Amino acid sequence: MKNIIYARNIIFILLIFLSCKSSAQNSWEKLEYYYNVGSLPPPYHYSYTITIDKDGKGNLKYMGGYESTDKNTSEYAFELNAGELKKLKKEIKKSDILNLDIKQRPNEEIPDGGHSDGLQIFGKDDDGKFISIKSIPSYPDLKYEKTLDKLYDTIKKSVPENIWKEVDSKKSK
Repeated sequence: MKNIIYARNIIFILLIFLSCKSSAQNSWEKLEYYYNVGSLPPPYHYSYTITIDKDGKGNLKYMGGYESTDKNTSEYAFELNAGELKKLKKEIKKSDILNLDIKQRPNEEIPDGGHSDGLQIFGKDDDGKFISIKSIPSYPDLKYEKTLDKLYDTIKKSVPENIWKEVDSKKSK
């Protein structure tokens, strides 16, 4: 009899554990992808942030130079269609980033110069406020590079082409 109760408790605990693990894949509310072109003279330096919520509402904030001003900062709203949103959610799940513990690579492996990018994923607390649930460092361990590059590419491709054209036109000014 003790063995049956013990086995039932083990199964119950396993079911709870597995349901928590699978719900982690779907618990995000929004993501923020950040890109910085790297160390360049102010006229050529730029960065941008892409924010997309779980319903597909997105925003790209572009900044030319190193300091944000009204003249060098632009924001663009967009919305993912059902197919694009499904693709993004699938890529997030496939990457397993919500369950991985991705560390920064050692200092000696961080390249000098070049661009940097990172990702922050948010959930909501009990009061409905956004809280960070996962932060991917700018220079993650190299074993995650391909997975993250594919996810980042999916995020960037979620932004409509006309917005990228507008952003590209600002880079040359």
